[in-house]
Amino acid sequence: MIKLFQYIIIRLTTRHATSAAIIFERLYQSKREQPILIINYHPSEGIAVPGPGISKKQEMKEALRYLKAKEIKSKQDKSSISMLEGVLVSMG
Repeated sequence: MIKLFQYIIIRLTTRHATSAAIIFERLYQSKREQPILIINYHPSEGIAVPGPGISKKQEMKEALRYLKAKEIKSKQDKSSISMLEGVLVSMG
């Protein structure tokens, strides 16, 4: 009964029934399923995707090393490199 009432409230605040159904499904899907942490290791790059035990500083160093190792760098990569270097210098 509560779910029906919540759906009616969502339906009244949206224009289409399909968008209301999508919003309702997303709200209840996020409550039912817990995200799963998967740690991948990419041997070609030699970089481990950070897990819960890695500090933010180490994570930034890994990201900086990965971006510097790329052969072709985009504008976004170059700006990320300079931003990461600045943050690491300020962290000490």
